[in-house]
Order: sequence, then structure tokens, then C-alpha cells
Amino acid sequence: MAANMGPGIDDCNRYNSRRKKALPRYPRTLNRNRISQMLRSLAISNFTIIDRVELDFAPGFGAITGETGAGKSILVDALGQLLGDRAETTLVADGCRQADLSAEFDLAEDHPALDWLRQQALEKEDGRVLLRRVIPADGASRAWINGQQAAIGQLREIGALLVEIHGQHEHQRLTDPAYQRDWLDRQVKAGVRSAVAENARSYQQRCRELETLIEDAGGEDGELMQFQLAELDRLGLAEHEFEQLEIDQRRLASVDELQRGYADALESLSGEPHSAAERTRQAQRALEAISDREPELAEILGMIATAQVNLDEAESALQRLNDELEIDPERLERVEQRLARAISLARKHGVEPDKLPEFHERLRRRVDRIDQFQAEREAVEKQVKSALEQWRESAATLHAARSRAAEKLGEKAVRALAELGMTEARLEFDLALDPEAPVSASGADRVDMLFSANPGQSPKPVKRVASGGELSRLSLALIIAAGDRARGRVRIFDEIDAGIGGETAHSVGRFLKQASTAGQAFCVTHLAQVAARADYQFRVDKRPEKTSTRIDIQRLDRDTRVTELARMLGSTDSETGRRHAESLLEPSE
Repeated sequence: MAANMGPGIDDCNRYNSRRKKALPRYPRTLNRNRISQMLRSLAISNFTIIDRVELDFAPGFGAITGETGAGKSILVDALGQLLGDRAETTLVADGCRQADLSAEFDLAEDHPALDWLRQQALEKEDGRVLLRRVIPADGASRAWINGQQAAIGQLREIGALLVEIHGQHEHQRLTDPAYQRDWLDRQVKAGVRSAVAENARSYQQRCRELETLIEDAGGEDGELMQFQLAELDRLGLAEHEFEQLEIDQRRLASVDELQRGYADALESLSGEPHSAAERTRQAQRALEAISDREPELAEILGMIATAQVNLDEAESALQRLNDELEIDPERLERVEQRLARAISLARKHGVEPDKLPEFHERLRRRVDRIDQFQAEREAVEKQVKSALEQWRESAATLHAARSRAAEKLGEKAVRALAELGMTEARLEFDLALDPEAPVSASGADRVDMLFSANPGQSPKPVKRVASGGELSRLSLALIIAAGDRARGRVRIFDEIDAGIGGETAHSVGRFLKQASTAGQAFCVTHLAQVAARADYQFRVDKRPEKTSTRIDIQRLDRDTRVTELARMLGSTDSETGRRHAESLLEPSE
């Protein structure tokens, strides 16, 4: 099949208008109980240097070969985009509006991806999974799962269930302790790992709740406020009491002056012979004598009668005040002390003295809230402590599981290293539970992968002793050792055999062939010994033309496979090379 690099805008638009063309399919007669999963097809258009590619795949082990720089790994990159890798506009072919990628998977009836699809309401009745992603040259990418628009995060989730990709630079990550830990975690049951992650999330959530509670309290000093409230409680100033205290203080401090004023007023009201009451009565008698001569005098007489009543009442009230008036220095002192205390507390709290009762009540409510806050804080702190203990317990359980996995994985990897020509290699995991480790979803383990390639040498950290070639073999050995954990996923190996040759290459080929027995496997390789083990093989060629470059991807028959294997062996025109290539093919036929 051919792919054109560098098409013009018109070519892109013409292709985009007809891209609904159905892809060729294998007959739907596969035994879904026998095959756990397979990638059936991959369609790529306007992606980097590829114009258009449509590939159909079969069960088993497939190899992708070609000259260096031919674009073999671009197929893996395209699949990575369909599995949720980060997209960039530079992935769109020059001159095109968008790149369009799609893939079809066929799943067994018990595949875990089907449960995920059911939960997301994305399941198809025939057990297929159709993924599509469009990457525009000037905007955000879009994705579809089984024809329904989906988030890129959903692509990542289902992608992790469908495909496992081992990249060509994977061995370089072996010096990273987190990556070393991941190898152990692949051997640990998911429930053990998820318990640690869930407990870590719970602990962090409780911590956030505590922080929010403290922030909401505003940092108030509860002890100071309790002291201030006690001061106001001891004063106990009632509403409007301050105004009354001021009145009482003025009265008690002016008894002599009040007594003189009361006496003078009483003398004027009722004293003989010229009191106000007597003069009013005289006026009343004079007008009554002539009232029959002037009708309007009746109203005036009524006014005088009212005045007489008011004068009598005023005299009685004034007499009462005079009788109640007493000299009481002790009471005056108490009133003045209470006033002074009220004024002092009001000044201390920055309020007017008459507003002190209102401030007192507000302070009481704040203290009540602080008391409630303290109770809530104690409860949340208990939850934080409990969540921390649960995380520590689950981290200890994970540590024990990792320790068992480290022993088994190390033993399997050493056997795999022997198959890869490193018969004296040793591999161990230095695993320690760190009691001071911060709470995290990954647990509390310090992990260091220890390696020795030669006899008589104790294993040391791989970052200090392993060469690039040894790291490549070690990475392969770990993949071999952990192989059974990939069951149910398509496995992609992108030039993981770099730096390997000779008899070791045969061992890699046997491993990759074995990997396909649990499902489906693909390998981008430059080794004839590896490609010969494949059930089928694609060759990628890049052919320059006048204004563009075409990429041809051809599925090889037996004769063209022999030719390609001979080329990979460096003997394209040699009959000996072809015989060598045929001999490599024979074990896989």
C-alpha cells in the first residue's frame, strides 16, 4: 500500500471528502473464546510523512521491517495517538487541515475492556472496539470510541486495556527508581495497588478538610477570646443599663442641689399664700362668677380645671421624688465604679459603652463557634490519623507483595538473561519500607535494581554498572519475565532489539513468537533473526519523487520475505544470503 508525503491542500481536501470508504475486513468467523484480542485494522491519513495507509492484521506475531529512516516507527506513533498519547499540531502532514487515525480491535467475550465499555455506555454487540482520533492543524484533537465522541482521557483508559507498547528507548528508563518500582507493580495484584492509592486519596482529602476548617476559623485566638468573654461576663452589663447608670450617677452626685430645687418648686406649687395652686383657684372662682354673661368662658374654665389637675399631679410627683431622695455615698461609689469598668472595657474593645452588651453577645457567639470548631477539628484530626494508619497498613501490605514479586521477577529475569547470552548475570531488587515516606499512591518503598553482569561481582545499582547493551538485554529480560502479565493486550515492540545480534537475536525472536501465543504481538525490528519468527511481515519503503515522497507498505509473501530477510542480513544479491534467509524462515513455518 502506498502513502504520499507532502500532498497539497487540494489533495488533502479530496481525500478528506472520500475517507468514509469502508476498510477491508477479515471474515467475522474468528473464535472469540480462543483469541483474547486482536488488532484487526489500522488506517492513517495525513499523519507526519504519511498520506494514506490502510493495514489489515491477522492473529499471531507480525513483523514490520524496512531500511533505517523508512518510517517504520511512525505506525507505532499513530497507534499511540489512538491510545491517548499527547497530540501536537506538528503531527499533521504539511499542507493538510487534519490528520485522521482509526483502528479496529476484536475482543474476546471475557476481555476486561468490555466491562469498561459497558460502564461508559460505549459497548457494541459484536465485541468490536472502533477507535478514531482527528488531529487538526490549528486546534484541539477529537476522539471517538465506537462512533461516540469521547474524551482523550477515555482513550487512555481503554488504551491501557487494549495495548502494551514497549518502545525502543525503554531500556534507558531502567535507571529510574520509579520505573524499577513499576516493574514490580506489574507483578502485584491490582487490588493491592489500588488500596494504597485509594487510602492515599482518602488521607489527602482529610488533610484538605482540616486545612479548610482551620482557614474558615480565621486564625482566631480562642484562649484570648475566652478571657475577654469572662471579663464581660463578670461585668454583666445589661441592655440600656449604661444609660441608667449615667442617670443614677448624676442623681446621686447632686443630692443637695436636687433637694434645694425640689423644695423651691414645692413652695411655688403649694406654699401659702401665693402658690400656683391657690392663684389658679382664685382665677377659677372669678371667672365662674361671670360665666353666665360670656359663653366662651366655659372653655377657658375647662382649661383652668385641667391646669389645676396637672398642678396637683405635678406636686404629688415632685413630693415623691423629694421623699425618695437620699444621700448614699456607698451606692454612688458602686455606680461610678461600674461606669468606669464599662467605659474601660468599651475602650479596650473599640466600641461605645452603650454598645457593650451587643458586643458581648457577638463575642459569646464567636466563642461558641470556636468551641464547635475545636470539636470539629478534633473529629477531623482523628479522621486524618485513621486515614494515615490505613494508608500505612496498605503500604505495608504492598511492600510485602512487592517483596514476593521482586524475588520471583528477579529469578525469571536471570533465566531470561541467560537465554540472551548473559549466563553469569545476577539481578536483585533492594526493597526497603521507608517509615518517613510521604503519603502517596505509590506506597512507601525505596526501590533499587541491583545488577551484575560478570561472575565474582556483587550486584550494584544498574545506573552505576550497566552499559547500554546490558541495559537493552536487561529490559528484554524483564519483558520476558513479566510476559504473562500482558495477557489480553496486544503487545507492540518498537525496536527493542537495538544493540543485539548473533545468537541473542534468535532468543529475542523466540521470545516474541512466544509472546504472541497469549494474544497478538508486533515488532518493529532491524534483525532478520527476529523478523523470521513472525507469522507475517510488512516492509516499509520510502521512495522519493519529484515533488513528494511516497511510503510503500507491503505485506510480503514467502518469496519477498526471503528477499527482505536477505537484505536485512546484508546479502541481497547473494544466493548464500537467500539460503540463509530461507533457513531462518523454516523454524517458523
